[in-house]
Amino acid sequence: MVFNNYTNSNDGLMGISVAISGRIFSASERRFKTDKGERYWKLLYYTKGGEKFFLKDGIVSDAKEGSFIFFKPYEKQHRINESSVVAESYFICFNAPDDFDLLGFESGKVYNAPLVMKVCDSFEEIIKEIQLRNPHFEKICASKLFEILSNLKRTQEPLNFEMMQYGDKIASVITLMRRKDYFENTLEEYAEICKMSKFHFLRVFKEITGESPIEYRNKIRIERAKELLHDKNLSVKEVGIKLGYSSPSYFCDAFKKKTGISPKEYKKNIK
Repeated sequence: MVFNNYTNSNDGLMGISVAISGRIFSASERRFKTDKGERYWKLLYYTKGGEKFFLKDGIVSDAKEGSFIFFKPYEKQHRINESSVVAESYFICFNAPDDFDLLGFESGKVYNAPLVMKVCDSFEEIIKEIQLRNPHFEKICASKLFEILSNLKRTQEPLNFEMMQYGDKIASVITLMRRKDYFENTLEEYAEICKMSKFHFLRVFKEITGESPIEYRNKIRIERAKELLHDKNLSVKEVGIKLGYSSPSYFCDAFKKKTGISPKEYKKNIK
């Protein structure tokens, strides 16, 4: 588990303050269980793979890529990764008033939705703020938490018929984007996979994901780079090669543009 935290304070917004945030990498057969729960409100957001949750009233629910779940303070938690794939998720623990309504979300319930890169970006910004601890970072973290909640709320709004009709096709393209051999595909090739014209594909993709296909693909690539940089056996150059970058300088420039730091600095900061 990779995480960053700061001491609880009253410097959040409207009674909301972030306590801990980071990423969880759950290996196959890894189980997490606590009958007493945790002292904070908690949000888990899955970016790869998934886990099985054992919820109240005997309900068993599967979380997958794009799924999320909230827990109230001291609410029982029990989950397991039954897949052979490592499950990856962001988490955030936060303080909130007892009557906080989670924007209408229920705690202890798995919500399914497409993966939203804007949500991933907000998590990364929170983690970065906690690391840097610049003035007023607590308020920025709290505001980013509200941004996450709002974007997750959007995922639960009914899509119009056309978007629902194309959702599976766009999801299949996103799956392909995660494969190295599809990193350099053109927009025309992605559109052909969906049996759409280039401009129709562009419009539908952005309507569903909030990003252009190229922006979305670049973010996926950088997220994968971050994962690989945690591997002590891989150099920065080797990570760039694995991800199909044509040169180390191109990889460094692309990484720094998205994260604000070079891959070498990122690797050095890993605890």
